[in-house]
Amino acid sequence: MDSIINILKGSYPKLHIEKRKSPSYIQMYSRETKNNEVVMVYAMNKSISSGTDIFGKDSNRCDTEELELTGSPLKLDLSLHTILDDTLISDEPQLWSKDEASHGPINIDLARDIANLFNKHRNEQSECVLPMWILIDPMDSDKPLLLTVQSNKEHFARGIVNYVGYMGLDDIDLDNLIHEYAHSESINESMVSVQVDCKYLISGISYGLHGIDELLNAPHGGVTELSCDWSTTTLETPFISCNVHFEQEVIIGHLASPCNAIWKSVCVLHNINQVLVDMNAAGASSVDLNSVIIRNYTVGTKRPNNAKRLKDLLNETETYAYTAEYPVGGCICINEDTSSLSQCLTEMSATGSSNDFTYKLWDDLRDCETAEELVTLLLQALKFISSGKIRPFIHVDNKTYLSKLVLKLSPGHSQAGKVLSNLRSSPLQALSLVAQVGFEKTMWEYTRVMSLLEHSFFMSNVWNTDVRTHESIEQINQTIQDMTMTGDFTLNPFESLSGTDHSIRLDCEPLHDEDEHELTIDVFTSLKKRGLVTEKKDVHEVPIITDEIDISPWKYILTKFAQLHTCLEHTYRAETCLRTDFSSLKQISTRLLEHYVSDRSPIKTVGQLLSDPVQKIIVPIANNIVEGHLKKPAMWYRVEMKRKNKSDKETAKRISKMVYVFSQQSVFPPLVWQISEQPAEEVAEVTAIGDELKYHCTKYTYISNKLACKLPI
Repeated sequence: MDSIINILKGSYPKLHIEKRKSPSYIQMYSRETKNNEVVMVYAMNKSISSGTDIFGKDSNRCDTEELELTGSPLKLDLSLHTILDDTLISDEPQLWSKDEASHGPINIDLARDIANLFNKHRNEQSECVLPMWILIDPMDSDKPLLLTVQSNKEHFARGIVNYVGYMGLDDIDLDNLIHEYAHSESINESMVSVQVDCKYLISGISYGLHGIDELLNAPHGGVTELSCDWSTTTLETPFISCNVHFEQEVIIGHLASPCNAIWKSVCVLHNINQVLVDMNAAGASSVDLNSVIIRNYTVGTKRPNNAKRLKDLLNETETYAYTAEYPVGGCICINEDTSSLSQCLTEMSATGSSNDFTYKLWDDLRDCETAEELVTLLLQALKFISSGKIRPFIHVDNKTYLSKLVLKLSPGHSQAGKVLSNLRSSPLQALSLVAQVGFEKTMWEYTRVMSLLEHSFFMSNVWNTDVRTHESIEQINQTIQDMTMTGDFTLNPFESLSGTDHSIRLDCEPLHDEDEHELTIDVFTSLKKRGLVTEKKDVHEVPIITDEIDISPWKYILTKFAQLHTCLEHTYRAETCLRTDFSSLKQISTRLLEHYVSDRSPIKTVGQLLSDPVQKIIVPIANNIVEGHLKKPAMWYRVEMKRKNKSDKETAKRISKMVYVFSQQSVFPPLVWQISEQPAEEVAEVTAIGDELKYHCTKYTYISNKLACKLPI
């Protein structure tokens, strides 16, 4: 194959000839090429005539088209994207990808010469020869757009894509198209097999190959689409008989996503864990805390005043410590009135998820930019606590070492100075204390939020490395349903938020050793009420604090964080774009969890999502969930007609198909499409007065004959 490409390059040095993944506009016509390699031929930028504005009258549009990040100002929350003022262009979705914008067409006669040369040399190859596609200048009367040669030693295969016209859906007669194909093949219309598929753009836009800062600041946080296919001869989506797939792309960490209320904890824990691993390997003295980045701030992210936030937290704790009531279930962002993920996550972003002091302290410390800032603020908080002025609220089930330390120091402690000195000289221990709280809180938050959609029985098992069951989520849910039919049994403590006091911690192995002699919150309260907390200190009183925290489980837990967060982002976007409720979301979340939270998951590390934040999913979905969307016109329709197989022998002699694509927008990049004849004033959109939606029609004709000889095209 490489030898043929080299021959073509030698003969046509001014053209771009490469072996690559098939472009989007080829995949639109030939399903066989999806994700497969092809030989692509098109004109390079420098071969385009100079002095011509290829994008029309606006000379600046060439640069902005490359960015694909724009939109109508009326559609955007510009407060999030002021950094993009110079790059805001149209946010209209494109059927072609960013890297295809520079693909230019060539003359059809030249294309035929290239195809013939390719066909001449393909018989000399013993290896499999890839199909070749050539992008064509549609100035010919038949308006050709693409030419292809897909021959091998036994078959001579070729195809061509032509621009047909611009029409409304009511003007498209599938019966006529079937008749045309049957006539060209000299067969009865009953012998024609028809497959129709279409795509609905629900919301958003795909940004392709952009930098991470551009992605996280993009006007849209992803794209949500529905793909449908059916075999009846109609362009009206048959609700009952069509197959529907949910296709979605999300940008992990997008600045406008409320899921960041948890994601920024994951990113900080990922960085702290790496620092602790380095410290354990090379020694704490080998790490400069001022240069260790804890929180990576994206361009456009507001940097908070963490020292002021800590001061406000301590003042708030001092004022309200004795009057604050802890909510049932331990979660302040979820209550019995919570009806959506959006509501829950927005509340979490605004007020946090818990009133536990160490959890609220984590929310402040995770915004520290460097390890030095984090350790400094931690020591300031502990110093203030040790003064005995406040009694921070610690939930009875919070068993982290930092919560123990806070409880020991809060009544005033003789060894407080020694403890703070030891932490100052041992940054590894200080960072471990903070990270342990972060891991515990983040595990609890993911379990709490996702339990709105799945049983916490499954969610709690996510954190266990030795999961005792290999049942699917659907099997687990069915088992739970069978066990709860009597109404006296439940495995989900979050299904009812009234009644007994729920644990704030997960039912999993703790990351610490239990202390039988710890000073509990109840004992402290009793001593305080009786006036038994005196200024006199016991010289032998030393807070219990471990010398080392086991961080070995954290790597595994971080992986689960990354997998669960991808599910959460997809589920949140699905809820928002499809406008569906919890009952409908459960089916989607189940499929997402089975895909991402497993040994076969494509997500392996947090770092993977940081370097590649764009995550895509394609899953089947029940038609009733999206019934309302299927009643609208699709973004594009594709009708594929081919001959029904009578026998293998007959099929082997001749294979043909005809594919019609009806699209609201250009299938091809601007350098090709702007040359084809289109109405200048008409716009493909539905207006308030009900103007008919128009579609561009293109036709792909493919023929393959069993011939050993080479035929001219």
